[in-house]
Amino acid sequence: MSTHNPPSPPPVVRSATVSVAPADAFRIFTDEIGAWWPSPTHGIFGAKSGGVVFRDGRLIEISQDGSEVVWGEVARWDPPHLLTIAWHPGRGADEASTVEVSFVADGDATRVIIEHSGWDSFGVDAAHLRRGYVGPNAWGYVLDHFADGATAHVEAADLAGLAAAYEAFFTEFLAGGFGPPPEGEWNAEQVVAHVALNDGAMLGVCQALVHGGELRFDNLACHEPAALGRWIESCGTPDVMLGRVRQSSRQLLAAIARLSADQRATSVHCHLVHAGSVVLDEPRPWGVVAVDVQAGHHLPAHVEQLRNLRT
Repeated sequence: MSTHNPPSPPPVVRSATVSVAPADAFRIFTDEIGAWWPSPTHGIFGAKSGGVVFRDGRLIEISQDGSEVVWGEVARWDPPHLLTIAWHPGRGADEASTVEVSFVADGDATRVIIEHSGWDSFGVDAAHLRRGYVGPNAWGYVLDHFADGATAHVEAADLAGLAAAYEAFFTEFLAGGFGPPPEGEWNAEQVVAHVALNDGAMLGVCQALVHGGELRFDNLACHEPAALGRWIESCGTPDVMLGRVRQSSRQLLAAIARLSADQRATSVHCHLVHAGSVVLDEPRPWGVVAVDVQAGHHLPAHVEQLRNLRT
């Protein structure tokens, strides 16, 4: 009696065309992935996700308390043409398939093609695992959100003031020369960790507005000593800290830019603490909180906090 091996499952292939050049499409897919990736529905941390980032040759999801989980390792990084990832969200690195993303010029646009292969390595589970990446709620859905992130929105908020407030904060931290804080207050590294974790919490609200999740902004985790310490330890040096908080700010700015005027006007319940006391516990229009309060109050307050650490 002859035996036959089952046929190899074919790759899953999906594509989208976006009206930007390949270099911009590659940048948006990689540097801004946390802004457009539907992490509440297609992530490990769900509603508590603080974004997805490419960092140190890996694709990582970050929770709003600073915890991290690796989704995959970058096998090839060839901007603006090709990106290949050993893909294993929720699994060990020894159980990886292969995701290849191609960026092909198409006139003034770019065709972005995802080819997900390597199913044979899963043996009898191959067909079952492949099925999770096929259908209307899989790679096609993810690419729809990438295309939205790569599209300029006519209703986008004016973020020049917010971007300038971030730059002022980065400049202050880069200047260095900080002394120890007064008892019970944060040192410079903790201030930066707080801003980065706050970015992740705000990003989560932007994602909830897009994907229909719970509309609540709670900054408690951004103040927890354990969360701040975890973030600082994962960075190691001030240069790495600065790079990561710059990255979190870029993703937040891109996420806010996706929101329509109606989404920015939507009331979000804000439960905010400062120095151990609740300073706000009521709904506020999200655009006011994410843009106006962030640029006019939150970031300037932390600039002043860093300056005081020099005296």
